[in-house]
Amino acid sequence: MADYMITCHLKFPDQEYRHLMTPLTHYRDSLRVFESTWLVRTAVTPDQILADLEQYIDREDQIFIATIQTPAAWSDSLGVEQVLHFFSRS
Repeated sequence: MADYMITCHLKFPDQEYRHLMTPLTHYRDSLRVFESTWLVRTAVTPDQILADLEQYIDREDQIFIATIQTPAAWSDSLGVEQVLHFFSRS
């Protein structure tokens, strides 16, 4: 299993993008940390995640997926308990 940060830049934010967020919640461990940024723990590769999500976005939209690991830092306003809980699961 690996932890990934997935961030999206949607060129047309007025469109309905709930359909993009739905597959992100299907990962066993996922946490939405910002409007368009998620933490996901999964056994699949970044390329597999991207292939899964590309069907839900427009060609002009952008997705960035990177492996993350602790130690990590975040502001208190993010919700320390949620982030700590995400990283404490194994």
